[in-house]
Amino acid sequence: MNHSANGDGNATPYSLPSLFRGLYSRVARKLRIDPSYVSRVARGERESETIAKALEVEIRRVSMLASRNGHSGASRDGHSSAGKKAKRAKVKLSR
Repeated sequence: MNHSANGDGNATPYSLPSLFRGLYSRVARKLRIDPSYVSRVARGERESETIAKALEVEIRRVSMLASRNGHSGASRDGHSSAGKKAKRAKVKLSR
Protein backbone atom coordinates (compact mmCIF):
# COMPACT_ATOMS: atom_id res chain seq x y z
CA MET A 1 0.00 0.00 0.00
CA ASN A 2 1.35 3.44 -0.89
CA HIS A 3 1.74 5.81 2.05
CA SER A 4 3.75 8.90 2.80
CA ALA A 5 4.32 10.45 6.20
CA ASN A 6 2.62 13.77 6.84
CA GLY A 7 3.51 16.41 9.41
CA ASP A 8 1.89 14.71 12.40
CA GLY A 9 3.57 11.35 11.75
CA ASN A 10 0.48 9.60 10.40
CA ALA A 11 0.60 7.94 7.02
CA THR A 12 -1.38 9.59 4.24
CA PRO A 13 -2.97 6.96 1.98
CA TYR A 14 -3.02 7.57 -1.74
CA SER A 15 -6.17 5.63 -2.66
CA LEU A 16 -9.26 7.80 -3.00
CA PRO A 17 -11.57 5.72 -0.79
CA SER A 18 -8.91 5.65 1.91
CA LEU A 19 -8.60 9.42 1.78
CA PHE A 20 -12.30 9.80 2.63
CA ARG A 21 -12.51 6.88 5.04
CA GLY A 22 -12.56 8.13 8.62
CA LEU A 23 -13.58 11.67 7.70
CA TYR A 24 -16.13 11.96 10.53
CA SER A 25 -13.71 10.40 13.02
CA ARG A 26 -10.94 12.86 12.12
CA VAL A 27 -13.29 15.82 12.51
CA ALA A 28 -14.65 14.44 15.79
CA ARG A 29 -11.14 13.90 17.14
CA LYS A 30 -10.13 17.47 16.28
CA LEU A 31 -13.24 18.87 17.99
CA ARG A 32 -13.18 16.32 20.83
CA ILE A 33 -16.73 15.16 20.20
CA ASP A 34 -18.43 11.88 19.28
CA PRO A 35 -18.19 10.85 15.58
CA SER A 36 -21.90 10.01 15.54
CA TYR A 37 -22.72 13.66 16.23
CA VAL A 38 -20.52 14.73 13.31
CA SER A 39 -22.42 12.23 11.17
CA ARG A 40 -25.77 13.67 12.27
CA VAL A 41 -24.66 17.19 11.41
CA ALA A 42 -23.39 16.00 8.01
CA ARG A 43 -26.77 14.36 7.28
CA GLY A 44 -28.67 17.48 8.37
CA GLU A 45 -30.29 15.88 11.42
CA ARG A 46 -28.52 18.38 13.72
CA GLU A 47 -27.08 21.85 13.22
CA SER A 48 -23.66 23.08 14.26
CA GLU A 49 -21.76 25.81 12.49
CA THR A 50 -18.49 24.68 14.10
CA ILE A 51 -18.86 21.09 12.93
CA ALA A 52 -20.04 22.14 9.47
CA LYS A 53 -16.95 24.35 9.04
CA ALA A 54 -14.64 21.59 10.30
CA LEU A 55 -16.22 19.13 7.83
CA GLU A 56 -15.75 21.61 5.01
CA VAL A 57 -12.08 22.12 5.91
CA GLU A 58 -11.45 18.35 6.09
CA ILE A 59 -13.26 17.70 2.79
CA ARG A 60 -11.17 20.41 1.11
CA ARG A 61 -8.01 18.87 2.57
CA VAL A 62 -8.94 15.42 1.27
CA SER A 63 -9.91 16.82 -2.13
CA MET A 64 -6.58 18.63 -2.37
CA LEU A 65 -4.70 15.43 -1.50
CA ALA A 66 -6.75 13.48 -4.03
CA SER A 67 -6.16 15.96 -6.84
CA ARG A 68 -2.46 16.17 -5.99
CA ASN A 69 -2.24 12.40 -6.36
CA GLY A 70 -4.09 12.26 -9.66
CA HIS A 71 -7.51 11.15 -8.39
CA SER A 72 -9.60 13.87 -9.98
CA GLY A 73 -11.60 11.33 -12.00
CA ALA A 74 -12.17 13.78 -14.82
CA SER A 75 -10.18 15.02 -17.76
CA ARG A 76 -9.61 18.69 -18.53
CA ASP A 77 -12.93 18.90 -20.37
CA GLY A 78 -14.76 17.59 -17.28
CA HIS A 79 -15.50 14.13 -18.62
CA SER A 80 -14.36 10.93 -16.99
CA SER A 81 -11.60 9.08 -18.78
CA ALA A 82 -12.98 5.67 -17.75
CA GLY A 83 -15.00 5.34 -20.96
CA LYS A 84 -12.01 6.25 -23.12
CA LYS A 85 -9.81 3.70 -21.37
CA ALA A 86 -12.40 0.95 -21.80
CA LYS A 87 -12.80 1.81 -25.46
CA ARG A 88 -9.02 1.71 -26.01
CA ALA A 89 -8.78 -1.66 -24.28
CA LYS A 90 -11.59 -3.03 -26.43
CA VAL A 91 -9.89 -1.78 -29.61
CA LYS A 92 -6.59 -3.42 -28.58
CA LEU A 93 -8.35 -6.73 -27.96
CA SER A 94 -10.07 -6.67 -31.36
CA ARG A 95 -6.84 -6.11 -33.29
